[in-house]
Amino acid sequence: MYERYVMADRQLGAGMFQVNDDDEIHAFNRQWVFFSVALLANMVDRLVGLLGPVAKRQIYEAGFSSGKIAGDRMRQYFGGGIDQIKQHLDLIKNMGWGRVKDIQYDQSSGKIVIDFHRTWEAAGFGEVHPGEKQKAATCILCAGLYAGAASGAFEKTYEAEEVLCVSKGDPVCRFEFTPAGEIKKVLK
Repeated sequence: MYERYVMADRQLGAGMFQVNDDDEIHAFNRQWVFFSVALLANMVDRLVGLLGPVAKRQIYEAGFSSGKIAGDRMRQYFGGGIDQIKQHLDLIKNMGWGRVKDIQYDQSSGKIVIDFHRTWEAAGFGEVHPGEKQKAATCILCAGLYAGAASGAFEKTYEAEEVLCVSKGDPVCRFEFTPAGEIKKVLK
């Protein structure tokens, strides 16, 4: 017989996420739900296989709008700017969505470069396609989420490009974020 594990007894994500009496997970005035990395990677993989570049841009935009909401709502807690990005990345690590290896910020240009050991999308791709290497970066949703989060933190629009990806055999998943209009990124 299985013992029921009651999540309401603990905080999640370094105390940022709370579980209410209905076992719903909430943080930053949003309800959250968690999926396996394989499920999300499979959904993205199948949409891209079906629709190609159109799906990639729509997945990126879906991530961007959600990341922007999070960035906007987190600003009242973390104060915006690069310090908010660092706090957000700590939260991402605590939730198991990826661990940052390095972050660089050029204040004069506004450019941000973040290296993840691997993102949850790259981990999911590896689970769905064990031993395979992709020709293109697979972390489309992550790129949009993090660009949206940066946009919310800095209160100006950022674009992201994943220039290295563990799914391609690179040592890290590297994202370059530039203020929109500086360099127009196109997902291939």
